[in-house]
Amino acid sequence: MEAHQNIVRNYTSHLDILETIPVTIVCQLSGEMGNNLAKLGHCLSLKWWLESGAFYNSTHKIGYSARVALRHQEHSKWVRGAKDLQRCFPNTNRFDFSEANNEDFTDIWKIQHQMFGGDERVGAQSPFSEINTNDKQKIATGLRAFTTAIYEKHAISYNPTSKSNVSMPFLFANNFQLVDSLADQFYEESRHFFLFNETCCKEKADPDENVFHYRNFKGEMPKVWESYGFHEVSPLQAANLFGHLRDGDKIAIVTRFSRESALPYVEAFEQRGFKVRVIEGQDGPADFCFLMSAKKEIAGMMISTYLMWAGYLGNASRVIAYSLASSNHIHSVPTHNATSPGLKGKFDFRVIQ
Repeated sequence: MEAHQNIVRNYTSHLDILETIPVTIVCQLSGEMGNNLAKLGHCLSLKWWLESGAFYNSTHKIGYSARVALRHQEHSKWVRGAKDLQRCFPNTNRFDFSEANNEDFTDIWKIQHQMFGGDERVGAQSPFSEINTNDKQKIATGLRAFTTAIYEKHAISYNPTSKSNVSMPFLFANNFQLVDSLADQFYEESRHFFLFNETCCKEKADPDENVFHYRNFKGEMPKVWESYGFHEVSPLQAANLFGHLRDGDKIAIVTRFSRESALPYVEAFEQRGFKVRVIEGQDGPADFCFLMSAKKEIAGMMISTYLMWAGYLGNASRVIAYSLASSNHIHSVPTHNATSPGLKGKFDFRVIQ
């Protein structure tokens, strides 16, 4: 398995730090690989921001050292999600995916509830919940409140089941990081941490091949996809996403379902004169690798953390991320204009009527 050293940056070398306080970010995971990437990405960005000196206490000359502790969801799909992450993103092997899934952590949660408020139920509303958003100003408000509380009442609780220390207070992070301001600020750190293990790949996109990700929520969730607002483009609308391409240009369709389910899209693309193939029969990480490997354009649903993170970590020159106006998710269209080299101008967000 590939190994990789993280970027080593001393953000606080110019600060006069007399004390570095250890703090804990409890990271609530959910879903499969794409969702877990988005959740863990947010938690790591919080860690890097706390350690950057942005919240340095100049009066008392205090800095922070942050540790991420994972808590998996109760649904059994967490097992596959964790295995995929650990196999394909080697740096995640440093984590215990069950660290905060035990009665001792429940007791620690209740202590925090008594001291700082929030909901007594584990995983519900927690103190400093402003961090669970993609609005950088709100996140900063939550982190400032947290560091103030840390200075006033800092303590360490020991979890004997996990054999780990948890700061009191701790942060409980339960947010999906997509292409927001923190993803932009820590783009280089994220790409280094989430280095992909090439042994998880099977096929890769041709250098001159565009890729369409057919998520097919309707096929996966036939009873609830519509009520959840998981609306996908029609074959004609999908062809329009690539309307700027020329006759003879190549498109690969990636889907977790059979080739037959994608045939209407194949036909729509071929009617435009595109050369089309369907990538099928791979597992989730292999499809993720295929999307990451594309050097031209990839397109797919904005709500798909899988597509968004493949675009964020991958090599595509442009990521067309769409949402249908008929869905329940157009309010979450990212508005941040990225400035990081490699990310600036990469994402093309579209709302389709």
